[in-house]
Amino acid sequence: MSISSSMYTSMSSLFCLEKKMAMLGDNIANISTTGFRGSRVSFEDVLSQATGAGGVRLNPAGFTSDFSKEGSTEASNVATNMAISGDGFFILRDPEDTGSTYYTRAGGFVFNSEGYLVNPGGYIVQGYEFSDQGTEGTTLADIQLNLTTPAATPDNPNPAPRLVSSPSPSTRLTLKSNVDARSQDHSPGGLFDKWDATNEVPISLNDYEIRADHYIYDSSGDTHAIAVYYDRTSLDNIWEYLITSPPEGTGTAPKDGVLARGTITFDSYGYINAMTIENYQGGGWTPGTTNDNRYLTFQTSFAGAGTIEFDVGATYVNGLWQRDAQTTTQFGYASYIKFSNTDGYGEGDLIDFSVTSDGIIRARFDNSVISDLFRVGLAKSIDPSSRLHRIGSTLFQADSQNADLIVGSPGSSGLGTILGGSLETSNVELVEQFGELIFTQRALQANAKGIVAADEMIKTAMGLKR
Repeated sequence: MSISSSMYTSMSSLFCLEKKMAMLGDNIANISTTGFRGSRVSFEDVLSQATGAGGVRLNPAGFTSDFSKEGSTEASNVATNMAISGDGFFILRDPEDTGSTYYTRAGGFVFNSEGYLVNPGGYIVQGYEFSDQGTEGTTLADIQLNLTTPAATPDNPNPAPRLVSSPSPSTRLTLKSNVDARSQDHSPGGLFDKWDATNEVPISLNDYEIRADHYIYDSSGDTHAIAVYYDRTSLDNIWEYLITSPPEGTGTAPKDGVLARGTITFDSYGYINAMTIENYQGGGWTPGTTNDNRYLTFQTSFAGAGTIEFDVGATYVNGLWQRDAQTTTQFGYASYIKFSNTDGYGEGDLIDFSVTSDGIIRARFDNSVISDLFRVGLAKSIDPSSRLHRIGSTLFQADSQNADLIVGSPGSSGLGTILGGSLETSNVELVEQFGELIFTQRALQANAKGIVAADEMIKTAMGLKR
């Protein structure tokens, strides 16, 4: 190897070390960048067979990202921020270029004003949507909330879009009581005869044994009061009940608000032995029926509300009444309500979001509804260092040979799990970078000395002819 060759060898090393210094500076500068992956650089030796000259150059792979270790996680006060524990990348789509897909470990996601779940650069997170019935989709798509805009009002002429839980009409009224076996008949002639909606109080306190009040919802989410009255009849062990929806104020006709009536017959042990029900429609009575659950039903008169299951703790099976574990009874102590409930709910406003370990984004509403909205999709590569290329903003793009990408749900197919309300920090180790800086600096100094030494040797050789 000639003297000039040794100079060029040192010069090639200085060029490579300059690139490495720039890489180390980039790593250190991004020590606090969410989801950042530190870079590595690889070199290879160069040897000319003709001249014997050596040297060093960048490996064809050049700079690669370090996917060998994860960053630590830190808590975030944004529920939709996410960190991946294990293998995988979040999948993002550029809204300006529908054909461009990107991958990232930086999960600083929020919902924007249009309902899209986006990263700080506006790229849309991809996932799987749940239907209103809770069925999960199988096609990866944009995560976008179904926002609705309320009607404008004088106080709020430009209402903002919002996420709401749609109302669900009531279908069941559960009422399990004990009626006092020692009670007397308070309303000879029946509760229906005592009901008079033209009075401010349609039925007197002295005309029944016990009353239960409920609210049911129609399909618009509006509530309607339901009052059920019980009273003993003149016949042994037989009680009557009247189901009503008391009108606001006073009714225009005496029987306004009456929905249904029926009887409950108890055996000598105080348990239900038989039941009847009939609906009040058009000023007359029609027999009620049992539903698929074998409970009696009654009809409502509200728009958007229909048949209501009336569960007092007994079902009609093969011609016999069978009591549930908890049921209405006639025992010899004071009448009281054991348990009462209705299903259905009105429209609900969003309270907050949460993200589960398997990537499900859930919304909690003020009507007590919790809905699964989306599942975040993840992707991983068998060899991410060579197949995924850094393009900036903590984003990576797959090369043309992206067939090895595995796409699926968190926790499946070797993909990692999700930490909701968290962010993954950079995986750069500061001490390691400082150590590399020192070694690189020393190598740069040594090669610079090599250039100086080669220069002196050339000067010496040139002075020989004197």
